[in-house]
Amino acid sequence: MKKINLNELYDLMYEHLDPNGWWPGRSDWQVIWSTILIQNTNWKNVDKALTTLYQATNFWPENILKLSDDKLEKAIASAGFFTRKAATLKRLATYFQKYEFDLDRCRQLSKEQLRSEILGIKGIGPETADVILMYGIQKGEFVVDTYARRLFDCLACPLPSSSQKAKELVEANVDHFTLRNYQNFHAMIVMFNQKYKLPQEFKTTFLNNYQLIITK
Repeated sequence: MKKINLNELYDLMYEHLDPNGWWPGRSDWQVIWSTILIQNTNWKNVDKALTTLYQATNFWPENILKLSDDKLEKAIASAGFFTRKAATLKRLATYFQKYEFDLDRCRQLSKEQLRSEILGIKGIGPETADVILMYGIQKGEFVVDTYARRLFDCLACPLPSSSQKAKELVEANVDHFTLRNYQNFHAMIVMFNQKYKLPQEFKTTFLNNYQLIITK
């Protein structure tokens, strides 16, 4: 069993998977809205919802706020849970309104401030907040989700039960990670889980003979 660190894990995964262009988007706004729509559904349904949402709003947050609740719900109906998701979309658009819908202005703020503010929005949990920060606002984040926990368990390196502690542990143990590294790492972890059913199929994967070591 070969012991590896997080940077070595990243390199191994990058050699076997292609994360480039993994989270596509017509605009940063499309990416942001899709993080809400993807909750409890699949990408096929999200794609349908994004098509109708674009037709209704051009993805502009101003237009989302102008749209009636009924019309917004109908636009995203294919993503399921449309009443709840429509309300979350409007709350998120209202949040960005205080920054005049200017994502560049948001990017000037600290990751900690943005994360705290976005987590304060009803309907947005830690995983969704981190994905919004990483793909929409372009702040480097490690996303602690079920996929990450499954992979780390298989590598004999379980993450702390607290999402915040898990995030801090990983981010303290990666070396010179940039935004692109964090985006790729998240994408590859999801892709790995989609390709292999964990933990049942882990022994058939290219990571089977490795043990992840993290300094705690």
